[in-house]
Amino acid sequence: MTRGLSCLLHGHLEAAILFNPLLMALVFGITIYLLYCVVVVSAGLPRLRWEPLAKITALAVRVGVVALIAGNWIYLIVRERAL
Repeated sequence: MTRGLSCLLHGHLEAAILFNPLLMALVFGITIYLLYCVVVVSAGLPRLRWEPLAKITALAVRVGVVALIAGNWIYLIVRERAL
């Protein structure tokens, strides 16, 4: 995690993504969300609202998140052994 963020802060985007792709996706998502928050608050716009998800959709989201975390974990293990 620290190597990826260090590369990102030094401007090496490709290296940061290679170190930990899921963390970088999370960092970019949080950045976009924070920019959205700044625009909404400063312009006085209404916030976006989420409708409650159907049970099958919520289950699919949970399974997808677990699959992403497991896939990222496997990627990190395989990449570390390759180095």
